[in-house]
Amino acid sequence: MSTQSDRASETARIIIESESLYTRANADPFFFSSGWASPLFIDCKKLISSPDARNRLLEMSLECVSGQTGSLDAIAGCELTGVPFATLLADRLNLPLTLVCKQSKGFGRLAQFEGTFEPGARFMLVDDLATDGESEAVFEAALQRAEADVVRTFVLIDYDVFPNSRSLLSLAKLADIIAAAEDANYFGDRELTEIRDFTADAAQWSKRHGGIGAL
Repeated sequence: MSTQSDRASETARIIIESESLYTRANADPFFFSSGWASPLFIDCKKLISSPDARNRLLEMSLECVSGQTGSLDAIAGCELTGVPFATLLADRLNLPLTLVCKQSKGFGRLAQFEGTFEPGARFMLVDDLATDGESEAVFEAALQRAEADVVRTFVLIDYDVFPNSRSLLSLAKLADIIAAAEDANYFGDRELTEIRDFTADAAQWSKRHGGIGAL
C-alpha cells in the first residue's frame, strides 16, 4: 500500500499531466461559489473522461479510506461533481449509494436525496474538490437533517489555504499540486510569483482581487 505522501505526489502528477490545472495570473481571477477569488482552478471533471487517470485515482482513494470502511453503512455523493467518484467508490466497496442534492425535490425526510437510507445510517460523504469546506458542510447538514451519521468526508483535493478550512480526508492538498507544477515548469515566472503570493495569504489575496476576505 502506498503512503499518503506517495498518493499526494501521484495525484498531483495526474492533475499536471492531464492539464487540469488552470491559472489566471494575467487576467481576472477565478471566483468560487463561496466568494473566494483564486489564481488557480483545478478542473476535476476532466479526470472522469480518462480511464487511466480515473482508475488510478480510484485505487488511491480506496487505499486512503481503507481505515474508514468498517464503520460505514453507505456512501453519499455531492451533487454534481462528487457523484462520479462516489459512485465508483460505492461500487468497489459494495456499499449502498445515496446522492445528496443541492435542493429538495418533493417532501419528507429524503426529499433532498436520490436513493434511500434508514435513520442512523453511517455515511462517508464524497466530493471531488474542496476550497474552504463550506460546500461539503452544507451537504453534511442535509444528511444530518435526514437523521444520518456522517462519519467522514472525503475529497480528492483539498485546497487547505482559506481561513476556517475544515479537516477533510483527501488524496492531496493544493500545496502538493503547486509543488508538482513547479517541478514540471508548468508556471511562467509571473504566474509563479502570483501563486506564491496567493498561498502566503489566500484570504488577503482574494480580497485584493475582488473576492471575499473572510467567511
